[in-house]
Amino acid sequence: MFKRTLIAASMAVAALASAQSMAAVTGGGATLPLPLYTTAGVLSSGFDTYTGGGSGAGKTAFLTNTPSAIGKTANVDFAGSDSVLTAAELSTYASAHNAAWGPLIQVPSVGTSVAVPFNKAGATAVNLTTAQLCGVFAGTITNWSQIANSGSAAPITVVYRAESSGTTELFTRYLNSRCGSSVPGTFAVTTTFSGSYSGGLPSNFTPATGSDGVSAALKVADGRITYLSPDWAATSEAGLADTAKVAQINGASPSTANVSAAVATVSAPATAAERAVPANWARTFGTGGIAYPTSGYPIIGFTNLIFSQCYADSTDTSQVLDFLNRHYGVSTGTNNDASIKANRFVPMSDTFKAAVRSSFTSSLSSLSVGRSNVCNGIGRPM
Repeated sequence: MFKRTLIAASMAVAALASAQSMAAVTGGGATLPLPLYTTAGVLSSGFDTYTGGGSGAGKTAFLTNTPSAIGKTANVDFAGSDSVLTAAELSTYASAHNAAWGPLIQVPSVGTSVAVPFNKAGATAVNLTTAQLCGVFAGTITNWSQIANSGSAAPITVVYRAESSGTTELFTRYLNSRCGSSVPGTFAVTTTFSGSYSGGLPSNFTPATGSDGVSAALKVADGRITYLSPDWAATSEAGLADTAKVAQINGASPSTANVSAAVATVSAPATAAERAVPANWARTFGTGGIAYPTSGYPIIGFTNLIFSQCYADSTDTSQVLDFLNRHYGVSTGTNNDASIKANRFVPMSDTFKAAVRSSFTSSLSSLSVGRSNVCNGIGRPM
């Protein structure tokens, strides 16, 4: 009996060790792409379910290997973030973890708009000018009577993201770039909306956490307006039937067609030396970045993926390579493009995707995930 017990215990230990070595690729973060990454087949077999928490939580989870930030217990292998990594974040990670974990990889995942859904009975096709959008989110326009086609007069309530959010960064980039003299203050580019406008938060603003929380808060009462990624905005509209709509901005809706043209013009870093610097892959619109398009829907940007070049578990390496090859596969091949479009995002161009594959999945590249002379004996913890 003792021998049988000992054997059973040994087998249990072996099974646990095997399960640990085959642990799922774990990640989470930005809620903007949450519906995409939880669409069946988008993440490779062997990936754990992607969880939200916000871009700030995703970056913290990855940069410090703190799984609790995204509601996980296993070591963190990747993150989603609409907020690009700052120079300070990149520098701290490189000095603290490159030697043991290997360099990180930051690449745009998909192009996205930031929609402006609203809940207002009697409103028809609301078309906000940039000046009106700025006024609403600065608190200088406080009644629907100040906006054409919005139905009867009623107070405006602005719902905003309470936590650090990449969607907020994308939105405030536009406000920072375009509001100018439209309002008596300025918008800072930030992941935390409450600290963006120099005039402070007016009394008609109310917070909500996560894209799902913002979507739910929009439904609570008539007269509300907010900002959301296009997939969540569509969910809000469907959930409210005819009482919620998505505003046009300067006559354009946040359709994929109105975003695709701008995304198609965005190029990857040109040389191998440039591609070796994670900051060079960051793509932003507005001040210090790419000029916003002069036609089509104007509030656009990218949500990003953050991976490591090295993983201690070779299974993680192969699964990450499999995902990158499919997500950035050419439009005529097997890839995630159909799911990306179904979730109202825009795939990166074939030229951009080819640059990602040649940099991070090709055996000829020194930047490739799992490169033996870079990852020899190091990698993200199992």
